[in-house]
Amino acid sequence: MNIELTIFVFFWLVAFAVALVMLRLNPRLGKLSLAVLIPCLCLTAFVGWQLHTAEQPRSLGSNDVNDPTEEIGITAAVYEPFRPIEVADDGYTKASACMECHDEQYNSWHDSYHRTMTQLATTDSVMGNFKNQTVTFNGRTYRMTEQGDLCWVEVPANVVQPEGQNVPPSERAKLPIVMSTGSHHMQVYWFPMGQGRMLGQFPLVYLKEDDRWVPRKSCFLEPPTDQTDIEVGRWNNTCLQCHTTNPKQLLSRDFVFDTKVSEFGISCEACHGPGEEHIAFQRARSGDSDRTSVNRADFNPKLAQGNPQLDPIVNPRDLDHRLSSQVCGNCHAMATHLDPSTRNNGHTFRPGKALSESRHLYRCNPDSEALLKRQGQDPDAFYDSVFWDDGMIRVTGREFSGLSESPCYLRGTMSCISCHAVHQESGDARPSEDWANDQLAIDMDGDHGCTQCHNAKDYGENHTHHDLASSGSRCYNCHMPHTSYGLMKANRSHQLFSPDVAKDEAAGRPNACNLCHLNETLDWTASHLETWYGIDKPELSKMDSKLATGVNWALRGDAGTRAIVAWHMGWQPAIDASKSDWMARYLTHLLTDPYDVVRYIAGKSLKAIKEFRDLEYDYVADIADRLSAQADAIKRWNVKSENHPSTGEQILIDSEGKLLIQQFRELASQRDDKPMFLNE
Repeated sequence: MNIELTIFVFFWLVAFAVALVMLRLNPRLGKLSLAVLIPCLCLTAFVGWQLHTAEQPRSLGSNDVNDPTEEIGITAAVYEPFRPIEVADDGYTKASACMECHDEQYNSWHDSYHRTMTQLATTDSVMGNFKNQTVTFNGRTYRMTEQGDLCWVEVPANVVQPEGQNVPPSERAKLPIVMSTGSHHMQVYWFPMGQGRMLGQFPLVYLKEDDRWVPRKSCFLEPPTDQTDIEVGRWNNTCLQCHTTNPKQLLSRDFVFDTKVSEFGISCEACHGPGEEHIAFQRARSGDSDRTSVNRADFNPKLAQGNPQLDPIVNPRDLDHRLSSQVCGNCHAMATHLDPSTRNNGHTFRPGKALSESRHLYRCNPDSEALLKRQGQDPDAFYDSVFWDDGMIRVTGREFSGLSESPCYLRGTMSCISCHAVHQESGDARPSEDWANDQLAIDMDGDHGCTQCHNAKDYGENHTHHDLASSGSRCYNCHMPHTSYGLMKANRSHQLFSPDVAKDEAAGRPNACNLCHLNETLDWTASHLETWYGIDKPELSKMDSKLATGVNWALRGDAGTRAIVAWHMGWQPAIDASKSDWMARYLTHLLTDPYDVVRYIAGKSLKAIKEFRDLEYDYVADIADRLSAQADAIKRWNVKSENHPSTGEQILIDSEGKLLIQQFRELASQRDDKPMFLNE
């Protein structure tokens, strides 16, 4: 209750009491007083209530979309009770506390995408364009606006109503955006649900490179659907586990979230451990105890002996390669909490500890299968969403799961920071945004990552069988090919291995050689591997001996394989090795793929080709518009047969440059349409 209303109520209660006394002493005068007092009291109560309600936070905004929220003074701070908050406890401080002594490291962290992985949403922090934007998908219209320091979204009210409640399709809801997740390639937005600190997800995602809004389901490789409803509680359940520092879900028995974190985003203490004692220790050593912000009564005095080895902070560079990599693996692994309560009450992992003490790393083995069954999950469905058939990780964000299975890690000393620099190094001439893209150390985008340990002289043309200046002689392309999928593109595997047609085919995985040589057959690849490296050539079908892998994977592959091959058809090393003229016809075919992300990748690769750069194509447009764009692309491809110098039955193009349409359609009818969901 605000102070004005309190004063009004007190005043009129006193006046009313006086009137009652007067009524007893002088009935006539008392009745007159009440006749005047009661209407005034009602009017005062009404005005006071209006002042009171105008200052209360509205957890879901207003269903009256014409309500000018700026007139009632609503700001981002009003919604703090209805969203996750930062609370520095458990020995954690914040990154700002590190800046005092580590300004250079702080600045490079500040330039990284780790910092902006989760942010409070204001008009200054969001990437998305909220300035009076209106878009329509699947018959639903969404509007984005800015008012004050808040971004707002207007959605059909039935999208946000609890299940079972009927809401007229015409009714609208206006919702405040209070948090964002992601900053590198896309950004997801969250509004308060009005139940504790639980968040709901806005059904649209902002794509950074494309500068546009698209449905969330159109950004991830999952079975086709027209559903664009919100996801409630996902941030509180899942996203915070890796996108914040020291997360605590705090879900009560009556299913109310009180979610708290030490810091939004991945901050200094996520990699170095809680900083409170470190700060106190260093200030005690320097005699600057007056500036410490920690409770010195709780500080272990033994740490103040001046022995730097007793400093409780952790630098991953000082750890052995396994423990160092496990700092990254706390987030970058397919793992779960050994103790489920720690998901709710806070992680027990701390940098410098063995990850196995607090996490179970999923593998395709009996232990993981038993755990999945205890969790009520179908092991086969789970494995299909994250692993190739041989257990190699196939999705991004789980790099430690790949690294930890690599011989360079198991039998050598390779770690994440063998190639990556979490802080941009001094002497790095690259702009900070270039470093931040993959956080690679200097010169680690070439062979130097491997020649740190392997003698380059042992791996010349006699080893690569390619010109040393060509992409075929790059270590990564053969031993870390782009066989992982995520964020609407193919990505390098972080499990180092050598191409082997038999093993790759058994795993259902495209092999490294044919991801460049898309115009060649499996038989061609297997023959070369046998001749060059003595790798046994497997028994292959007639199709594998006659049909180019690019054709086979694009027409007959599952959705994950189609996405990977579509990306490689726009990858310059593959274009150089296989030529793009024939691949354009297969990319054209994928413009109407049932999976949204396959269409997106195909359209992007196709538009990289000169003749298709001005093609009007939108991967989330209505099917009629997509078919029209596809027809235009086919027409362009057919204009002149001499524009297609690549011919041969293995790519289904005859000597005149014409497509062998009957064989093409027959193969396309064999597309693997099993439902696919990749847990990126």
